[in-house]
Amino acid sequence: MSCGHLHCAEVILQLLVFGLSNGAILALNAIGITVVYSTVRTLNLAHGDVFALTSVLVTTLLNAWGVQSDWPTLSRAGALALTLGIAILFGAALNVGIEQIAFRPFRGRSRLAPLIATLGVSFILYQIALIWRTTTWVYGVHHGDGGPVNQVPLNSIPDLLPTFNLIKALGWPLNVTLGINNVLIWGLAGAGAVGVSLFLSRTHIGRAIRACSQNPQLAQLCGVNPDAAIRQAFAFGGGLAGAAAFVFTLYYSRSFGQHGAQSGLLAFTAALLGGVGSPVGALASGLILGGLSAFSDYFLAAQWTPVLLQVVLIGLLVLRPTGLSGDESRDEATTLAPSARAGVSGGRDAVTGMLGQRTRLNREWVWGLAALAVILPLGVSEHSLVLLTGIGLLVMLALGLNILLGHAGILDLGYAVSYGVGAYTAAMLTNRWGSFGSLLPQPVDFILVLAVSATLAALFGALKGLLALRLRSDYLAVVTVAISFLAHQVILNLRSITGGDQGIAALPPPSILGYTLTNPIAHYYLVFGFIVVLAIASQRLLNSRIGRGWLAVGGDETAASATGVDVARHNLLALAFSSALAGMAGALNVALFAYVAPELADFPTSALVLGMVILGGAGSVPGAILGGLLLAGYGRIIIPRLAEVLAQLQPGQLPIPAIAPDIRGLNYLNFGLALYLTVLVRGRRKGDEA
Repeated sequence: MSCGHLHCAEVILQLLVFGLSNGAILALNAIGITVVYSTVRTLNLAHGDVFALTSVLVTTLLNAWGVQSDWPTLSRAGALALTLGIAILFGAALNVGIEQIAFRPFRGRSRLAPLIATLGVSFILYQIALIWRTTTWVYGVHHGDGGPVNQVPLNSIPDLLPTFNLIKALGWPLNVTLGINNVLIWGLAGAGAVGVSLFLSRTHIGRAIRACSQNPQLAQLCGVNPDAAIRQAFAFGGGLAGAAAFVFTLYYSRSFGQHGAQSGLLAFTAALLGGVGSPVGALASGLILGGLSAFSDYFLAAQWTPVLLQVVLIGLLVLRPTGLSGDESRDEATTLAPSARAGVSGGRDAVTGMLGQRTRLNREWVWGLAALAVILPLGVSEHSLVLLTGIGLLVMLALGLNILLGHAGILDLGYAVSYGVGAYTAAMLTNRWGSFGSLLPQPVDFILVLAVSATLAALFGALKGLLALRLRSDYLAVVTVAISFLAHQVILNLRSITGGDQGIAALPPPSILGYTLTNPIAHYYLVFGFIVVLAIASQRLLNSRIGRGWLAVGGDETAASATGVDVARHNLLALAFSSALAGMAGALNVALFAYVAPELADFPTSALVLGMVILGGAGSVPGAILGGLLLAGYGRIIIPRLAEVLAQLQPGQLPIPAIAPDIRGLNYLNFGLALYLTVLVRGRRKGDEA
C-alpha cells in the first residue's frame, strides 16, 4: 500500500471511530424515543430538551462537587455513579411530567394536540435552560463559554475518561486515535440496546409496554392498565435520555448545546430508521447516522451535515415511515388506549373540532375595531406605528395559517418558511447590488415584486402539498418541522446569495406605480389595507365551494372522498393559498423594514403564528386577527412596557435581579405557556362538551 493509500485508509478509520462514537450516543437517546413513540405514536417535541437539560445538570453537579481527573479512582467512580443515578432519575421524572401535562389531557381526542402541547413545553424548557445558564454563570459554577444570557448552557467539565490510545498500545503502524473512551461508549450503547430489548421481552413492565404498543384494546382486555403502561414507558424513555446525556457529557466534557424542538429530531430519525419499537434497530441506525455525519463533515462541509440529516428524516417519513424493519400494517392501528383512536378515526385529525372553538364577533365589534385601526395613527408616535406595522404583518400570517389549520385541518410547523421565501425573493429582486437585482431595472415596481414573491411561496406550498399526499397529520407536522430547520440552515449556508446570518440590509422602500412609500403612516395603512382585503377574501373563500371542501376534508377525509371531494386537490390548494399569503407578508416585511434575516423563516416564527391561530380559534377569520393582535401585542408592546416598570421598581443591590433575567428575556417562557395553556383550555372544553 502506498503512502497515499495508507493516509486515505487512516482518514477513513479515524472518521469511523468518531462517527461510531457520535452514533453510539445518538443511539442511546434514540432507544428512549423508540420506546415512548411505539406506545403513543406521537412525537414528543420536548424529548430533546430532556436530554439537553440533563446534560446541563450533569455538568452542574460535577463542577459543584469539584470532580477532577486526578481524584482517586474509587472516589471518582463513586461521584460519577452518583451523578449517573441522579441523571437517570431526573430524565425519568421530567419525561413523566411531560406525559402528565402534554399527553394525558388529550388522550383519545387528537393526535396533533399533544404535538402542539409538547411544542409549548419545549419552549418552556428552553427558557429554563437560558435561566440555568445565567445562574451558573453568576455563581461561578460555570467554566465554559461565558457570553450573554440569550445563549444556552455550555458548561464544561474536566476530561474524566481515560484517553489511552489502543492503536499505539497494540503497536499498529497507523496514525489513528482509538481511545478507551471510544470503546467504552460503544460498549455502553450495545449493552443499552440489548438490555432494553431484554427488559421489554422478559419483564412484566416491559411486556405490558409492548402489548399496549402492539394492540392496546387486546392488552386492556387482558388486564393491562394503558395509563400505567404509558407512564412507565415515558419514565423508561426519560431515564434512557438521562443516561445518554451523562455519556455525552463525559465524552465531550461539556453539556449539549442544542435545545428546543430541533434537539431531538436526529434521535427521532434514528428511531424511525431502525424501526419503531426496535432498540437494536435504533442502535444500528444511530451508528449509521453517526458515521454519515462524520463523513459529511469531512468530505462535504460541516455546515451542510444538518441539511443532509434533515433530508434523511424527510425521506424516511415520506418513503418508509415505519423504518427499514417496521411493520406498516401496524402503524395506523396502534395508539394507546381504546379511546385514543376516537379522536383520529374519522379523518385527518380532530384538531379542527378540538381547537376550533371559533371566536365570533358581532358586526358592531368588527366595525368598531376597523374604525379604531383607521384613526389609531393620528394619536401615536412613529415608533408605535412601526410596531403596529410589524404586528399587522404577523396578523397576515395568522390569516393564512388559519385557513390551513382551521379549515383544511393541516398543521404546518414550517409555515414561516413560506414567509422567508417571499421575503428573500423580494430582497433579491430589489437589492440593486445583489447578483439578481443588479440585472433588473431599478426600482422594480412593488406590485411585480409582490406577485413573484407570492407565486414562489405558493409553489413551495404546493411542494408541501405533494408530501401531504403520502403522510398522515402528525408525520406531516414533523416533516414541516424538519423543513423549517433545513431551510434556516440553507439560508445560513448560501451566504453569497442570502447574506448568511447577517441578512440583506439597506433595501429600498416599496414603489407602487411610480410612487415611493417612505412615510410610516403610509406603511401602516398599506398593511392595514392588505389585512382588510385578505380578511374579506378569506371569508368569501371559506364560504365558497372550495372552503366547504376544505371543511369536509379537514373533518373526515374518507367521508369527503366518498361524497366526491378531491382530497389531494383541496390539500394542494390549501397549502398553496396559505403559503401565497405568507409570501406576500414576507415581501411586505422586506419592503417596509428594508431588511431581511434568517429569523423570518425560523421555527419560532411558525410557532408564534400557530399560537395566534389557536388563541383566536382555528377556523375563525376574526379570531385569527384578534389572536394575532393579542399575542403579538403582548410580546412587542406589553412586555417591553412591563419591563420598564419593573426596572424602576427593582432595588439596586439585591442578588435576585442579578440572577433573574430581564422580563423581556422570558419570551420563550411566555410564549410556551401561552401556547400550552391555550391548547389545554380549548381541548378540555371541547372534551367536556363532547
